[in-house]
Formats: sequence, structure tokens, C-alpha cells
Amino acid sequence: MRKIFTAALMAGSALLVSGCGDKSGAGEIEKGQVVATVNGKDITVHELNAELQGAQLPANLGADQRKQVEQQALQQVVNRRILADIARERGLDKTPMFLLQERRSEESILVQMLQRQMSSAVKQPTQTEVATFMAQNPDIFAERKIFTVDQIQFQTPRDPNVLRKYQPLKTMDEVEAMLKQDGLQYRRAPANLDVARANPELVNQVLKMNREDIFIIPAGQVMVANKITDTKVQPLTGNEAQQLATGMLQQRKFADLIKRDLEPKVKKAEGEVKYQAGFAPPKKSAATGAPAPAAGK
Repeated sequence: MRKIFTAALMAGSALLVSGCGDKSGAGEIEKGQVVATVNGKDITVHELNAELQGAQLPANLGADQRKQVEQQALQQVVNRRILADIARERGLDKTPMFLLQERRSEESILVQMLQRQMSSAVKQPTQTEVATFMAQNPDIFAERKIFTVDQIQFQTPRDPNVLRKYQPLKTMDEVEAMLKQDGLQYRRAPANLDVARANPELVNQVLKMNREDIFIIPAGQVMVANKITDTKVQPLTGNEAQQLATGMLQQRKFADLIKRDLEPKVKKAEGEVKYQAGFAPPKKSAATGAPAPAAGK
């Protein structure tokens, strides 16, 4: 549960919208913070900015294109406001379903704002920090490794203890045979593992493994069994390396901040949660840990 706070840095950059210019004509309102009025209710420039957040507009967007995007975003707000008013007229805002969804949305927004607040407290790494980090991690930069792996993606067993049966296996053919025996759907195909793009914790453990090891890791809703079949060295240098190192350092600092400031509070709160019988989360099992070698260790 605490892992939700270790997500990548949220880079939500708001597109600032200037106040309305000096306009004339029917249907227009005075310039200022209000950009439109629907059924007597104002839509402010701040609401428009919020609508534009996450649009990821290119920095070189022309003034005309920018204005067009703003107008489209404002129309979305207007349409949503009109439909919401109709829903209120029908009493939908008083229903139990609305109240549940309202609470869920409020909590999600607060979590996002908390993440943004904490990520904004992370200082930009210095050039010295970046250079030191690159020198300390040659496998990612100067001697960047790209592994070719024999890979099998398969559905996660309902009982995580089932994965224990795969630990003694030494070949991918044995893994495939076991999946067939267990009746688990799977897909086998070669893949690449670029250490510069993979999860740093995974990379550190993979680099310590023997070449013949099979390692099984979770990936979203599935499990993935891997065995390295080839290794290529392709150095990562220049601006691309600088950007990657900067991002990795920022993520590390963010994770440290989370561990220091949030995890103790989350752990304390989790310990005070009272579950009804049958609703408590399952106890963590060593079989669900990842990455874990299936053989050779």
C-alpha cells in the first residue's frame, strides 16, 4: 500500500492563461479572472488553467494555436457545467452513488496534490552530483548493457505460493512446461532489457545474477520469467546521459523524502486500521517478492 507514494515524479506543468483582452460585442463579459458564465455561475481563468494541466503542449506552440487550445478547453468546461446542472436538476447529486464517487475523487485529488507538493521540494541535482552518479554507475552509462532475454509472460496465480514451484527450474522450457501443467495462460517471445530504462532495483539485482539464472518478476497484472541469452554494451553519453542521470537522482531524492516523511505516518495509520473478517489484505509472502531467481542461487 505504501508503494503508491513512490511513483515517478509528477511533472504537471500548468499552462498559464492570460486574462481576456479588450473585447466588444454581444454575449461577452468584462475582462478579468472570469472567462465565461454558465447559468449565472462564473468560470474563472484558474478553472481554465486546471483544465489545461496535463495537456503537455509543445513549448513552441504559436499564439494562434495556443488560443485555439484554450478555447477548446474552455468549451469542455462549459459543456460539463451545463450537463452537471441538468444532473443536479434531476437530483443525481443527492444519490448514494454520487456521494461515494465524490469522496473517491476528492481523495484521489488530495493524493495527487500531496505528491506534487513533495516532488516540488526535491532540489535539482548539481552537475557534480550528476557526474558522480554517472561515474558510480558504469553499467548504465559508460558501459551501458542491453540484455536480450528469453521471456515468458504469464498470468499471476491466484495463490502466490504456487510460484515456489518455479524456483528450482533451470530452463525456460521447464518453466513453460510447468505453466502448461498449472493451466496458466502465457506468451513466450524474445525481448530486450535496457539497464538504462529498467527499474534501478531490478537492474542492480540482475547484474548480480549468474548468466544461467532465471528470474521472475511482477509486471502489472502478470508475472514475467526471464533468462538472459545475450549481452551488448552500448555506451550512453552526452545530453541523453545527463538527462537520464538527473531524472534518476531526482527520483532517488523523492523516494528518500517519501521514506523519511511519509512512510512512518503511513505505517502508523495502517497499524490502526480495523478490518472486518475476510476483508484484511493477505499477508505478504516471500513468493511474491521480486525479482527472485528461479534457479542458480
